[in-house]
Amino acid sequence: MKIEIFEKLSSFDDKNNDFDFHIWKYLETSLHTHKDYYELFLVTKGPIKYSINEKTITLKTMDMSIVRPSDKHRFFCTKNDRSIQHMNLAVDCDYFNYFVPFVTPDLKEKIDSEREHILIHLSEEQFNYLNHLKKVVNMIPTDDSYQRRTALNLILFNMLSFFNMSSHEKKSYPLWFDSLLSEISKPHFINKSVNDLYKLCPYSNPIIIKTFKDYLNTTPVRYLRNLKMTYAKNLLLTTDYNTLDICTRIGFDSLSHFNHVFKEFYGTTPTEYRRKNRISKDEYKTTP
Repeated sequence: MKIEIFEKLSSFDDKNNDFDFHIWKYLETSLHTHKDYYELFLVTKGPIKYSINEKTITLKTMDMSIVRPSDKHRFFCTKNDRSIQHMNLAVDCDYFNYFVPFVTPDLKEKIDSEREHILIHLSEEQFNYLNHLKKVVNMIPTDDSYQRRTALNLILFNMLSFFNMSSHEKKSYPLWFDSLLSEISKPHFINKSVNDLYKLCPYSNPIIIKTFKDYLNTTPVRYLRNLKMTYAKNLLLTTDYNTLDICTRIGFDSLSHFNHVFKEFYGTTPTEYRRKNRISKDEYKTTP
């Protein structure tokens, strides 16, 4: 049997836009690839029967996928599937390639080198946060292109971050260590110190440090700082918080120390990083 695959050229009504965001309900698609964009979707109401690169699977609520331009995929539905729903974010390839290194430098390579397909199952907290952002987007006036773009950048950043965190997980992690990584990755821990990290563990500090070295080739201090700097970078790109606000939010007592650590990670100060990388609000005002 011959299966026809068509190339979906674009998901964008406005060719000058880098994003397309929508909620799919009760859909069935033909087998297709994308030419000029990546697609990230989250199943908000499952299950959904799905085919990706010649493998058919059933997606559950809280499953998230990143579909690359060359991936062949389709959705199936039946009369009993009328409640199914997923949140879909399409991102222009050029903008995707520009944006991904802001999450972590090697993430683009991880995404493109996955052999079969990219599928992760989110935690309840991650899922609820993306659902919250979905509601935020839906409440933004259609003519406020800057605010909408900011919210979509935040959705993209978090979906990529969740995949990046998942890609670091190892099944061979000790249970206590796996639980520790999960706990310190939660938003409420972002302003905590390495001493707070040590208090979460039933082992001595030298054992904890050795475990980080053995499994992640880093130290607890460096790992926690990486989480903080990634969070700070996200705030610089997507909010109007000043550097002192951001410094306080991630648990730094000294602004000069925050500036020093940020420059150590990204080669520039937070202020310069925002100036060089954040797109100004005026660029996204709708032309009358």
